[in-house]
Amino acid sequence: MDLPARWTPLRPHRTQRAFWTSTARFNTVPAGRRSGKTEFAKRKLVKAALRGTRFAEARFFAAAPTRDQAKRIFWDDLKALSPNGLTLGRPGESELVIRYVNGSELWVIGMDRPERIEGQPWDGGVLDEYANMRKEAWPKHVRPALSDRNGWCDLYGLRNE
Repeated sequence: MDLPARWTPLRPHRTQRAFWTSTARFNTVPAGRRSGKTEFAKRKLVKAALRGTRFAEARFFAAAPTRDQAKRIFWDDLKALSPNGLTLGRPGESELVIRYVNGSELWVIGMDRPERIEGQPWDGGVLDEYANMRKEAWPKHVRPALSDRNGWCDLYGLRNE
């Protein structure tokens, strides 16, 4: 498989490498701006979608506090990181979903309405700018949606509670 040009080499420092190789189900990343956390998240999500899971239709999400913010942070880069020939048709511009030939889906979601995450089981995802999300987003909406498939989640911007 040829990776798109967007897959430029990264030189992670020790902390980034530890996060990248973590096998923990839930990771919290209290890193600041320009730390590279979102770039690692994008790559982790695309790799997870390409790898799939034991479920025929693996589902992953990239979320930010609002839909517009999530689209601005993730959408163009996720499309650029997805190898040609491994996506199924064109990305869904209105739904903000990329479907892969292996049956996986990668969604971009705004948590301004955290109930958007409900209804379907999720295999994994990323909550970027978590500190700016509604307090109930994780415990009432995201965490339960990950339960059916023992899904993973990385939370960036840990709350001080």
